[in-house]
Order: sequence, then structure tokens, then C-alpha cells
Amino acid sequence: MIGVRSSSGNRLLIEQQLADKPWKLDWFYEVRHLSTSLGLVEAGLGISALPGLAMPHAPYSSIIGIPLVEPVIRRTLGIIRRKDAVLSPAAERFFALLINLWTDDKDNLWTNIVERQRHALQEIS
Repeated sequence: MIGVRSSSGNRLLIEQQLADKPWKLDWFYEVRHLSTSLGLVEAGLGISALPGLAMPHAPYSSIIGIPLVEPVIRRTLGIIRRKDAVLSPAAERFFALLINLWTDDKDNLWTNIVERQRHALQEIS
């Protein structure tokens, strides 16, 4: 198995989801970057579990990505921005779009995100 280093958030999520299984993954290679694992898979050195956005596309014609359905692993994403910076009109529209998609309570956006993270951590525990 090819995995990212043990300090990676992706690795932590995988290991937490598999903690109650009677078997453990044997990490033969550890890499710093997900793209490195694609190269090792392409070289025939093993398989790797990656986030959906890191799944192979061109130019990796010799490997294929297969979505995993079990276990389900979710990640929480957030938006960061400088407090004192004025966003470009395009960035401002994108920011507004994400806010509208991610929450119904715009006044308590960060509170909602923190509560979702707490809930997700409780589910993992």
C-alpha cells in the first residue's frame, strides 16, 4: 500500500475509519504528496487510496481510479481570506456562492462550520 506520511490529514482520516477493523494496512511506501503516489502506482509499486479530487486523469493513461464506497470518509473544507483584503469581483461572487451553498444562516457561518466539525469528530470517536 502506498500512502501519504502519517502526519497527513488524509492518512489520519483513513486510519480512523479503519481503526475498528481486525486488520491493519501495511504502508510499504510513504510519500509527502499525493501526486507522488500516482507515480509509484504507475510504476507498478502498489496501490493507493486517494481523495476523489486527486484521482488520476490524463496523463496517467496506464492507471485507473476506482471510487471506494466503504468506508465513507468525509473531509471538512473551509474558506480562508485576509480580513483587510478587498476581493476581486469574481472572487467576491465565488465567495458568496459558496456561502449560499454551504449554509442557510449566513450570520452564523463560522459557528455552523465549527459545529459541523464537532459533530464529525463525535461520529469518528
